[in-house]
Amino acid sequence: VIDKTGFVPSINSKRLIMKKSFNICLLINSTSSPFEDLFYFEITRGILEKSKEYGYNIVISEINNSRKNKLPNIVYSNDTDGIIFLQDIDKDVRDEVKNTNIPFLVIDSHSVDNSITAINPDYFTASYTATNFLIKNGHKKIAFITSSFIPDFYDQTYSGFKKAMDEAMLSIKPEFIQVNSTNESTAFNCMEKILANNTAPTAVMCSVDMFAIGAMKCAKEKGYKIPLDISFIGIDDIFLSNYTEPKLTTVKIDKTFMGFLAMDMIIRKINAEEVENYIVKSNEATVRDSVINI
Repeated sequence: VIDKTGFVPSINSKRLIMKKSFNICLLINSTSSPFEDLFYFEITRGILEKSKEYGYNIVISEINNSRKNKLPNIVYSNDTDGIIFLQDIDKDVRDEVKNTNIPFLVIDSHSVDNSITAINPDYFTASYTATNFLIKNGHKKIAFITSSFIPDFYDQTYSGFKKAMDEAMLSIKPEFIQVNSTNESTAFNCMEKILANNTAPTAVMCSVDMFAIGAMKCAKEKGYKIPLDISFIGIDDIFLSNYTEPKLTTVKIDKTFMGFLAMDMIIRKINAEEVENYIVKSNEATVRDSVINI
């Protein structure tokens, strides 16, 4: 009968009976917007896809750091059953959301607060895998571009890079290390500084695909051929990496899976089930055209 009549249950009645809003609030910082950052875009796509299975709506809102109450009204009015944060949240935001007693978790957190449920990529292993891939392809003069603005991210990526270099007994040249990248444009500037030295690297390991894209652009503008003169590898495997020229070799982080997992975990938290933190394996290189064997 339901099929024949096309009956749709009243969501408002369902909310009253089950005492649920059937909304999940996806809270973002301006620096982690899925509309600007392709890494978070793919995670968000996974969340949206998985939410259909649970019959939940995803409401995307932004943290307002300029006001005293930083969370959106949907939180204070209890019109959401759970909250998913993209990237780190400040301590005051953390305390504010804890006071609401609404279940929440953080994707791509770098916090040391063990009371926060988090889903994180293994950036150390990803960085080690990427550097090792270059070494196995004969590269010894390897430069490194990362970001020091998030200390834990920097520690993980640099430690992975250093471990691979130390195991191969290769020296790390200070002039080949650039840690002030935040996006494609600043990565371009970092690469410019690397190429200002007397000797150019044969390969560059970038801790984010967008850094690699910016660095490759700089190298090409300076007249270097990729990968004949300089090879590049990134981390993330965002969909844009398959459309660069040449196509970017990268270490895959399964962002859609992270989105799926986030929905599963937040639903379990809403149902008062125990949920543990999750580290996403990141040790698989996606081999394309930006690395040459020398």
